[in-house]
Formats: sequence, structure tokens, C-alpha cells
Amino acid sequence: MDTPLTAKSPTHVVDGTPPLGGPVLSRRELLRGLLLGGAGLGAAVLIGCGGRVEWGYSGSGGPEAWASLSAEYAMCDGRQQSPVDLTGYTLGGRSPLAFSYGTPSGAVRNDGAFVHVDYPRGNSLVSDGRSYDLKSSHVHAPSEHAVDGDAFAAELHLVHADAEGGFAVVGLLFADGEPSPIIQVMLDAAPAAGETARDGVAIDPGAYVPDDPSYFRYDGSKTTPPCDEDVAWHVMRETRTISSEQVDVLQALGGGPTKRPLQPANGRPITLEGVTSSAQA
Repeated sequence: MDTPLTAKSPTHVVDGTPPLGGPVLSRRELLRGLLLGGAGLGAAVLIGCGGRVEWGYSGSGGPEAWASLSAEYAMCDGRQQSPVDLTGYTLGGRSPLAFSYGTPSGAVRNDGAFVHVDYPRGNSLVSDGRSYDLKSSHVHAPSEHAVDGDAFAAELHLVHADAEGGFAVVGLLFADGEPSPIIQVMLDAAPAAGETARDGVAIDPGAYVPDDPSYFRYDGSKTTPPCDEDVAWHVMRETRTISSEQVDVLQALGGGPTKRPLQPANGRPITLEGVTSSAQA
């Protein structure tokens, strides 16, 4: 169940449902505003800056070409890449994840493909006895992971890092249905492409925490270049909902779908963890 987040300065809402008292814009008006603001103009290609190579989700810079675009992206052809189809899993023995979220976001930035909500220190995740700090969140539409072959409308990633530079990502899956307050507050706070908003963007991360503690666990990679491996993935089994209008806006921000194709598991173990006796299925 989604718990409403808070953002002090909402900008837009979808189809007359202002969760935070902001102005009401139609779906067409919101999409037009995002596009005129610069979002989506790159057809899902991120423009290289600081010497980085352009990449995207279609055309010559699409996922099939990532590894050949730059030596820096060679790992995109690695054997432990993400996302994967979460199937053939076994029941593991790990404890539920320990979320300790309470410090609101400090900034929201739009890189032309994703709206990133950045978090300061004060929000942590403990997995396998290892502590990670929440760094940021963003959303892919449609989902990147599948479960037993079934894809979803969207997937929210909570990116964490530890003191040694290790990464742990928590994925939240969204099916078509009612609008998501979590997604909406991110869209309400989104600045124009290439910009960062720092004032009035206190977004509470506590609403990310799912009610169902069970999750799929495997070792993979970042799902965008440079596709670094050794990422501890935790995809929550609980499914939330997102409206088709919200998916449209997310894809307008990215210039189209922002999904990397499924990657081969290559024999990696996938386990279902954190399952309580009452939740086993």
C-alpha cells in the first residue's frame, strides 16, 4: 500500500487529481509542459558531458550497442548483468531487509531521461548485516525486471551505497491500476531537463518501505552504462499500482521507454528472501 509522500512545492498534477494542492493540469497539458521544458527532446539519449559518451534506449546508442560505445562501457557485455527475469528461484534463509528511513530529500534533478530524488545521510538499509546509505531514487517505465516472465508498468529503484563503494539497489514493481502517490510526488517536484531543484523538495522516503518484507535477491549490475557489476539486487515481491497517465509522463520525460532488455542469468542463483511463515506461497 502506498503511503503519501510530501513535497512542499508541487508543480503539476495529472487529470484533476492534485494530491498536494497544486494546480490542476490535463494529461495533454502536462505532457506538453514537460516537452517544452526540454524533457524528452533527446529521444531517450543522454547527452554526454564531461567527456562521457552518449547512450540511450533506442537507435545507434541503444542497449545493444552500449558495450561498443566506449571502453568505459565494456562491462555492459559482462556475465552478471541486470535486469533479469526473476524465475527459477529457491527459498533462501536471509532475514527481511532493515529499512531506517526518516530524512527527507535534499534535491530533485532531471537529467533528460530520469527524475532523480537525491537523499542526504540519515536513511539506511541493512542487508546481510551490511549497512548502506540511501543515495537516490528514480523510475523506469516499463519495468526492467520480470517475475516468472511477467513484466510490469514501472519499476522504482532505490540506490544505496556503503562506505567501501559497494552498491545495493531495492526495486519496487508497479502494475497498471490506480495512480501512485509515490510516483506523483516525484513528478510534481520534477524540474525541467538539465535542472536541479533544491528548495521545497522535502520528499519523505518512508513511503517507499513495502508492507510485505519478502524480496528476490541476486547479484547483478547497474542497468545503465557503465553497467558496473557486483550490485546486490533486492526486488520486492509486493506490487504497487501506477496509472497509465503517470506512465505516459515518465516516458515523456525519457523520450520513450526507459527499459534495458532482460539479460541472461548465466546460472546465477536467485532466491526469495524475507518470507514470513504466513506469507509463503
